Amino acid sequence: MLIIDNALPEHLIRSAIAAWPAKDWTGWHRYKNATADKYGSLHGSLIPAACRIALEQLALRVGDHLGSSFVDYEYHAAGLHQLPPGGFLGRHLDAVKHPLRPWQRTHSVVLFLDTIIASGQLIVEDQEIPSVSNRAVIFRTDNCWHAVLPTKHWRRSLALFAWRETSDTIGSTTATFEVRNERNRDTTDSCCGGDTCGTRPCSGR
Repeated sequence: MLIIDNALPEHLIRSAIAAWPAKDWTGWHRYKNATADKYGSLHGSLIPAACRIALEQLALRVGDHLGSSFVDYEYHAAGLHQLPPGGFLGRHLDAVKHPLRPWQRTHSVVLFLDTIIASGQLIVEDQEIPSVSNRAVIFRTDNCWHAVLPTKHWRRSLALFAWRETSDTIGSTTATFEVRNERNRDTTDSCCGGDTCGTRPCSGR
């Protein structure tokens, strides 16, 4: 895992925040169930220009830390994420298999837009990472349990996922959540374990 503070120029963060869609934006899909309460952007083409530019610059910033993997610029299972007050994301493993392409997911990248005190922390394995504006977190997807603790305030973030092309893709196209001390596949929605599956998101990030 790698944490990069001040990952982007501050003017890009300000622009992304200013262009951030309202909670009633038609490009959001909300997941609210026992494993998550979050919003995810439906499709990369719907993302506001300022947010797309920030995502592209984030991809350039972290590219050297992704090994031989590549970023999906269609932002399938990535893009814009937000949690409302009280929102959370249960402990889970991300999907590793792309549902539409012969790709295997290797890395997750999160860039926080908001500084939130004493809530909304990202938990990667046993490490607690506070949401600090312009902080990027990169971690490998395979066998990496992670979660987001309940937040007291709106928590906005940009997300990228990195992949590698393979003819021997193994693993699940859906996230695996740990619920009540049991590891269960979340089958509430048929999804890719990230934020968008085709034209709709899923809750596995």
